[in-house]
Amino acid sequence: MDSSMYLYDIIDSGDDSLGWRGLAARIVPSWMEVRRTERLEAIGKSPTRELIWSWAQQNKTVGDLVNVLEDMGHYRALQLFIPQVDHQRAAGITPPLPSHPRHPHLTVSQPNLVGTSLIIMCLVKVLD
Repeated sequence: MDSSMYLYDIIDSGDDSLGWRGLAARIVPSWMEVRRTERLEAIGKSPTRELIWSWAQQNKTVGDLVNVLEDMGHYRALQLFIPQVDHQRAAGITPPLPSHPRHPHLTVSQPNLVGTSLIIMCLVKVLD
């Protein structure tokens, strides 16, 4: 996957349950927030970014977001959380890194990612 892809772009371009409305159904406390997000989308803002930013204000972590994406079955977005595989590991020269016990797609090379504040993630790309 191209490392320049942003989580927001992927979810914004999704339809129905894999788009921003599917995300909203899982993280937004009221339909008024959905209506506010629709208005922001109409003026050109990323609805996904606005939803995640608002949700992050509740002290959510990247692990919480991963749980939501897993619940959505949004495997394309989850791919952003998998580290780039180096050539040796891809060639089978070195063994794969063990995975995180609760999130098998996150390796121990990212030990603090699951507990990372979602606010920080909102400000930068998920992974380079």
